Amino acid sequence: MGYLYLTTVAFLFSFGGTCVKTIRPFFAPSMITFFRCFVGVLWLLLLKTILRKPIRSDFSSALKAHWKWLIFGAASKLLAYTTENIALSVGVSYGNILTQPVQMVLLTILGVTLLGERMTPQRTAGVILCVTGILLISWNGMSLETLLSGNLTLTLLYIASGIFAGLFVFAQKKVADSFDVLDSNLFMFSVAAIVGFFVPLSEGRVLPTGTPTPAAIGAIALFGFITGIGFYLNARAIPLVPFQMVALLQSTMVFFSIIWGIVFFHEPVSIFIITGTLLFVTGIVLTQLRHAQKGK
Repeated sequence: MGYLYLTTVAFLFSFGGTCVKTIRPFFAPSMITFFRCFVGVLWLLLLKTILRKPIRSDFSSALKAHWKWLIFGAASKLLAYTTENIALSVGVSYGNILTQPVQMVLLTILGVTLLGERMTPQRTAGVILCVTGILLISWNGMSLETLLSGNLTLTLLYIASGIFAGLFVFAQKKVADSFDVLDSNLFMFSVAAIVGFFVPLSEGRVLPTGTPTPAAIGAIALFGFITGIGFYLNARAIPLVPFQMVALLQSTMVFFSIIWGIVFFHEPVSIFIITGTLLFVTGIVLTQLRHAQKGK
């Protein structure tokens, strides 16, 4: 079931750029981040009600023991969303495909440095392919002047988002054995929503620039669903699969994201984007192939 959960999560997350592009004409990136976390909490509360799952009796003691990881996870996710939403507001809707290889490279580094895993030649080659794919997509055939004029900033934002997203996954892994996944996600996203509203990290505008369209309102609801239910499924999957398989299966979202960009926004996709995507997906598969075989 862990593999099915992660595949579903990848499909849901692929609509992230579409949601941001639909909401952005009315709300600043900081408010998009707030809505994603806040509405995500509402979806999680609804799911908790449907499942009739009360808060565990040992929640208080687990909170005292692991509150640092929960706060760390909330801060990581807030920063990941904020940097991603700022970049998506400016660039193409599928620009966040760069976060996947960045997250994989980070998880590999954490696995080697903190979990005692070996950095084999195969994994090294996979990391090199991921980095090459990131660089190729970022370059996209542009001149150096064009790259430095703004596109480099977008790349750096996506790199930061991928790093913070990877740290959130790591925090989820650290608390998975002590908390029900609904309770841990409810806590982290609630903290992220509160901080995101009162301490915006981009534009501080709260009110919309105009009356939101039904599509924008629907996108806010969908974005919250993706966040709440998506990360619930993601957290359910983490204890069921090898650690690095999380990044491997989530990488399939990039293909859906590119398709949605073409279908909904008629965004161009160059040979550099396609080649870079194939390179980093191959790198992820190559890096994690040994882990996938061990998990069978």
